[in-house]
Amino acid sequence: MLGLRIAILLILGVAGVRGAVAGAWETFFNQKNTDAWIVYDTADGKDYYPSWSGVPVGKEHAYFTFAGNKSFSFIADRVVGAAAFTGDYQSQNPSGIRCDVFIGSLAALDYMDCSLRATGPNGTGYYYSSTYRAEDFDGGGWWSLSYGFSRSWFFWNGTAWVAVNPKSLTGIEQIVFTFVPKANSTGGSRIGLDNVTLEPTVVAPVVATSLTSNVPPNLRLAFTPGPGLEARLEKLRSPVTPGWASVAGQTAIKGPGNHVFLTPASAGVEIFRVAVEPFHTRIVTP
Repeated sequence: MLGLRIAILLILGVAGVRGAVAGAWETFFNQKNTDAWIVYDTADGKDYYPSWSGVPVGKEHAYFTFAGNKSFSFIADRVVGAAAFTGDYQSQNPSGIRCDVFIGSLAALDYMDCSLRATGPNGTGYYYSSTYRAEDFDGGGWWSLSYGFSRSWFFWNGTAWVAVNPKSLTGIEQIVFTFVPKANSTGGSRIGLDNVTLEPTVVAPVVATSLTSNVPPNLRLAFTPGPGLEARLEKLRSPVTPGWASVAGQTAIKGPGNHVFLTPASAGVEIFRVAVEPFHTRIVTP
């Protein structure tokens, strides 16, 4: 059921919020998380709660439907996940924003994009990704989309679109996913949203090595996984059983704290490496 969103919801939970979190992952796993989002419908210029599909379990998502040929937007502000998607991104160094989108009728869709309301080289306003158009898809259903920060985003200065480096943006206030139907659309087509993530940048950490002063000495390995990453220490097996094996007790190491591993120094050759991969944290809106 659609519900008109009351404006006071925009200020709840603002006090004491945290900053952006690399790896933040919105799964819309309950009604409360879904109700924290806003849908702005240009059909009447009003804000609504997204509709929530709670079944099947494990595939919950938010959705909304086109009213005629009017666009609408899913919006995450500071309320969502206690500001997990807003604030300054620089220290978290995300690689972009990912989401899953359900297209109820490809014939009704014109295009969709992602924008950030932020402070940038053109002031405070909306900075836009490149668009996904209907012709980019083979049909309706679920699609995984990526709005990366390695490419230019764009700002409309009133006369032209200006390219902007998205990594220069600060003070992110909103993430906005906008869906625009074709001009001849009669409405009723459903759009779903799920698995919104502030995707971490996968970068191998610098590993510092040294020998401790005790006798016999230990080999000391120190490294700091980046934001939103999970690391594991691996050791090269002997030639008899080639390949890498995880070192016991040295897995699921999360950043950004510094991690130290000590092992007795050996007269033989031992080869270690640090493997990292994204770690997604499901957000919970309080």
